[in-house]
Amino acid sequence: MELAAAKRPCLYFPLRRHFEQNLYVRHRLERYRAVRAMGLETAAPEAIADGIVSALQDGEEPADVEQDGAARAAALIAELL
Repeated sequence: MELAAAKRPCLYFPLRRHFEQNLYVRHRLERYRAVRAMGLETAAPEAIADGIVSALQDGEEPADVEQDGAARAAALIAELL
């Protein structure tokens, strides 16, 4: 998430049997368009190198990461009090 927030392209290798990393985390990172998911078990060094080059040359502008989560949570809690 830090790299997505900094708008730095990177590769993401989710753990194969980790539900959260393969569903929620992956979806969130892809929404910001700064991360490319790859499978570590099947990624040869050449494929990783190609992924890095592709990510750097893509030219797609990454999306902004929301930075007001704490304020939104506080407002929701304040409504309950």
